[in-house]
Amino acid sequence: MAEKKEEEPRSVRELLTEMKNTSDWMMDLARASLLFENRELAEKVRKLEIVMDGLMYEIRTMAVLAARNAEEARKIAGILQIASAAEAISNSTEEMVDLVLRGMEIHPSVKRALLLCEEKIQQAEVMEGSPLLHKKLEELELPSRIGVRILALKREKEWLVPPLPNTELKEGDLLVARGSEGGLSVFLRLSGAKREQKEKEGKPTKLELWLAKMYDLSSIMVDLAYSSILLTSKELAEEVRRLEEGFDNLNYQMWLETLKTCRQEQDLKRLNSLLQVVKCLEKISDAADTIADVVLRGEKLHPVFVEALSRADEQVARVRVEGGSRLEGKTLKQLNLETSVGVDVMVIERKKKYFFEPGLKKKLKAGDQLVVRGTYRALKKFAEMCQPEKKEVTAPGQEAPPAPAPASEPRAS
Repeated sequence: MAEKKEEEPRSVRELLTEMKNTSDWMMDLARASLLFENRELAEKVRKLEIVMDGLMYEIRTMAVLAARNAEEARKIAGILQIASAAEAISNSTEEMVDLVLRGMEIHPSVKRALLLCEEKIQQAEVMEGSPLLHKKLEELELPSRIGVRILALKREKEWLVPPLPNTELKEGDLLVARGSEGGLSVFLRLSGAKREQKEKEGKPTKLELWLAKMYDLSSIMVDLAYSSILLTSKELAEEVRRLEEGFDNLNYQMWLETLKTCRQEQDLKRLNSLLQVVKCLEKISDAADTIADVVLRGEKLHPVFVEALSRADEQVARVRVEGGSRLEGKTLKQLNLETSVGVDVMVIERKKKYFFEPGLKKKLKAGDQLVVRGTYRALKKFAEMCQPEKKEVTAPGQEAPPAPAPASEPRAS
């Protein structure tokens, strides 16, 4: 009988990259599970939590073996602090989906708040005649073309989480996706699914607006925290700390308003689900602050960690807007970068002044340093857009070549 070969141990870089990717997937899937009250997605989050526990154990073991002297120990301590924060994020997402797994009715304000978030979650079935049919996900390049990321795919009774890049889409596949409202609108049209007619609802309540803000804040804090590590930026880390203070104030208001609501709320168990979500979001924001704390304390991280972040599914880059580029003088609304390229502008640095979460009316200028998030392909495409445009020189009587089609949606071929 042939002996089984032992699997080769993975490197710290591989473990850290997988931890970052897994915690990202868990945050998105937990939201989808709450929005659709989907038990199967909740089960997938729980399974990913078991994966995270295993990764954390491996990292701790390797850290003990790698610390040969005091300097190495200090660098590895920073890695462990960040890895523990990633684990705290995954634990919080598991607590969120536990509400679904225990069969608790989710408070309507939780779902309405998710619909008010800047980044939306949408599910759509691939219909007959859709240009997505028989295409592999890697061919479609949805993240870099329209800024949409496929979180999960259901085929008959089986869920693929996350779906592999070589997964070929078939008629009847149910896709759960995350992206901007514009990107998801294009995605829905491509799938061939009809947009659901939403019932007319009243004006959002304070609870719903505040909870949506907490969802958005926790996400941007995690992104900025990892960015502060990757770019060794104390300014980004300080912004995480500032957002954490704002989050705590919002958290206090949420609890106070919820307690006031108790007087009118008939189903206190349902109201409890809202408070549980708030508590989980608070833990996520605390974890982001823990990551940023490494930068604020001036800790020098082991180079392997920065390399691990640079290989994650979603990456962060600092890009300079050059004079004469397609971006110069345009507003973020005109550029529509999330839908047309698949990148999210998180920060604009202009003459030592920082604009965090810039609004759509913000106009880009030559010399601006942008901190952007997206896939490797999207960031590469965006970096090219930031360079000066090459002017085509045509001979007399010769027509210039036609301009390329806008990257608003994937090509059918």
